[in-house]
Amino acid sequence: MCGVISKLNASFLSDRPMQGNLQKIGSEPTSKVDLSLKMAFKESSVTYGGPVLTEEFSVLHSFGEVEGARKLCPGVYIGGSEELMAQVRSGAMDPHHALFVKGHAAWVPGQLNREIGKGVWYTAAVSSDFILRYAGVELTPEDNPNDLWTDILQCMGGKYEEIARRHGGTGDSRRVLP
Repeated sequence: MCGVISKLNASFLSDRPMQGNLQKIGSEPTSKVDLSLKMAFKESSVTYGGPVLTEEFSVLHSFGEVEGARKLCPGVYIGGSEELMAQVRSGAMDPHHALFVKGHAAWVPGQLNREIGKGVWYTAAVSSDFILRYAGVELTPEDNPNDLWTDILQCMGGKYEEIARRHGGTGDSRRVLP
């Protein structure tokens, strides 16, 4: 799984080609969150996915290939909220192990590459532990539970570790479902 990170957001790139002329990042399938979903996942974290379609949510989890979900990379799935809701209600899934992503990022063809070239985004190959940091993955004592961006850059080392040292420490933006 490859990702792009900026100070505002850490996004993962799906390798599935999308139709149309926009590249979407971590956005399919999306849905509006209805009351029953809010009740089942009232303790789940919500994070910022980007400024496009901010009224829609995607759900990331490690529960597996349930109906409506698709595998993004080993151990990371997106979608399947109806089946996940049933699993939470039956006690088979802990709602803390789901991360809701509000909105998504999108670029016109070539835009993301230009922005990476300008240093607006950094590319990083990350494990499912990073992707699911706020979906119940167990943290180590070295992990900063509130600043994923800084942790990723520190793991990358070199110039990225220096960037993290200079600009990190402000924390990530997430909350429970509204």
